[in-house]
Parts: sequence; structure tokens; C-alpha cells
Amino acid sequence: MSVLRSGETVIASETDVRSGTIGYGGVNDAFDLYLVKLASGNYLLIVFMKIQFFFEDGEGGKWSSSEKSLFVSRWKLAIQNKWGGRILKYLTSGKAIGIDFRFETQIGGWMLDHWEITVEKVSKFAVSSVNPVMGTVALDSQDLKLVRKSGGQRQRGAVHEFGHMLGLEDEYHKSSKHSGDYRSVMNSGETVLKRHDSTHMKWLESKLANHGIS
Repeated sequence: MSVLRSGETVIASETDVRSGTIGYGGVNDAFDLYLVKLASGNYLLIVFMKIQFFFEDGEGGKWSSSEKSLFVSRWKLAIQNKWGGRILKYLTSGKAIGIDFRFETQIGGWMLDHWEITVEKVSKFAVSSVNPVMGTVALDSQDLKLVRKSGGQRQRGAVHEFGHMLGLEDEYHKSSKHSGDYRSVMNSGETVLKRHDSTHMKWLESKLANHGIS
């Protein structure tokens, strides 16, 4: 698939970016980055991932082909709606730089991917996880449902785990300086905050400086 859409002009790009602090010095080959200029004069940072989905039958029953496709579609929509569609910064010209998350996905088979996500069919909530070293994610069929969490917040497991795919650490541990910020997507809520863009902002700022964009 083509990452870019009509009217988007590439300013800078990098493939297989190492990101964040989890794992051994961050997640290796976490995603590709594209800084593009739009016809409007605004800019867009595109975070692109190739993801292979695998589905495992479990105590919740067997997956049908339509259920697999629906889960992938809902997963992409959940991530794009919560993590994308935001303004990262405004330039001195008044133009904005937004962020968008785009995916190439495949169910089963083989592909050169950034991530492999395995989803087990369950009847009740199970613990999900991300392995930043192996580039694998373990989800379950309940991870797109809102669950009540600490501080009166509600969160979908898949939305939280995506933060780990970007290289972000959990914030609900007592050792975290953000342990009391329950609204945070890396804590108990689904609010994406400025600090959660740290994994790609350094790259963005360097490319803007290289091209004299301020």
C-alpha cells in the first residue's frame, strides 16, 4: 500500500525507527516516520506501521473470518481516533503540524512487519502485553471494550498497549511520577498527553530544523 495520500508532499522520512525507553534502549523497528506538507500549507507527521495479526481460538470460542476482519478494523479505528487527529505544534507562520497513524495490516500469512499482534478469543478480561524486544503483542477479544479502571477512569486495553508499541512506559506504577494522573492513556484512562508524543517529537524537531521550518 502507499503510505501517502493525494496532496501530500514528503519533506523527510525514516524507516524502522527505534523508539522510546522500554526494552533494550527502546523499541527497535517500531514504525516508519514521514513528515509531509499538505496542499493547505499545514504539515502532518505520519506514524506508519506494518502489522500482522494472528487469531487464536480460546475459551471464548472460535474466531470466524468476519470476526477477525472486524477486530482489525475496530482496532485501527480505535487507535486512529485516540492517538491521531491531534495538533502537535503551531509554527511561527501560523501553520499547524498534525499527527496521523496509518497501518498496513494482514491477517495470518507472512510479511515483513514492524509488529505481530496475536489476539485470543476469551469470554472475560485477560492480561495483555507488549514484548518490545521481539516486536510482538498479546491481546484478547475483550481489549476493544471499555473497562473501569483506577480513579474512575475507563480504558480499552488495546488503546493502552499501543502506547507500549510506541515505546512508552506504564504510568500506573507507584514509581512513576505520573502515577496519580489517572486520565493518562498510559495510566488508567484514554487521554493522550503532550508527553506521550516524546517518542517522535525529537525526530520531528530535528527534521524541521534541517529544513528551516520554524
